[in-house]
Amino acid sequence: MTTRQVVSKISCRRSSTVCRFTRQNIVSDSMALTLDDIRAESERFGRLAFVATVSPSGTPYASPVAVAWHGETILAFLASNEAKVANVRKNPRVSVHFAVSPETDWDSCVLWGEGRIIDDTEGRRGLWDKMGYDCNMFEPGGPSADSHVFLVVEPSRALILRNYGLKGRDSWRRP
Repeated sequence: MTTRQVVSKISCRRSSTVCRFTRQNIVSDSMALTLDDIRAESERFGRLAFVATVSPSGTPYASPVAVAWHGETILAFLASNEAKVANVRKNPRVSVHFAVSPETDWDSCVLWGEGRIIDDTEGRRGLWDKMGYDCNMFEPGGPSADSHVFLVVEPSRALILRNYGLKGRDSWRRP
C-alpha cells in the first residue's frame, strides 16, 4: 500500500489535552477508521465480549458472551430464555464491549448498534457454522431446536480507547 493510499484511507489529527486526574499533558492520535479496521482491531481482544441490552423497564443489562464476526455483523449464540434475548426483542439497541486487559495494553473496543434475534430454523441453519465453534456442543438438537437463537448486531458506531483513552481514541461511524 502506498503512502497516498494510506492517507486516503484514514484521516488523522493530533491533539494535546491535559488529563483532569493526573494533570499530565496527553498527546493523542485520533484516526477515523473503517468497519474493516474495527473488525481487525476487535479480533485482537479475543472471542469474549460483554453484550449490553436494555430491559423494558430501562434497566441496563450486560453479560459476557462468545462473539464472532460474520461479514459486517457480530454474532452471538444464546439460549432462547436469556434476558438479553427478551430485551433485544423489545429494544434493539445494544452495545458490545471487548474488555481491557494487560495483553492489549489496557486498550478496549466498544461497538454500538442494532440487534435482532434469529429464531427460525432456516435462519439458525444459515448461521450455525459461523461462530467458530461447534454449536452442537450447546444445542445437540441442531438448528431446528427452539432452545437457542442467534443475536445479530449491525454496528453503527465504534470506539477504541488506547490505554483507557490516555493514549488516544479511534472511532468509526456508519455513513
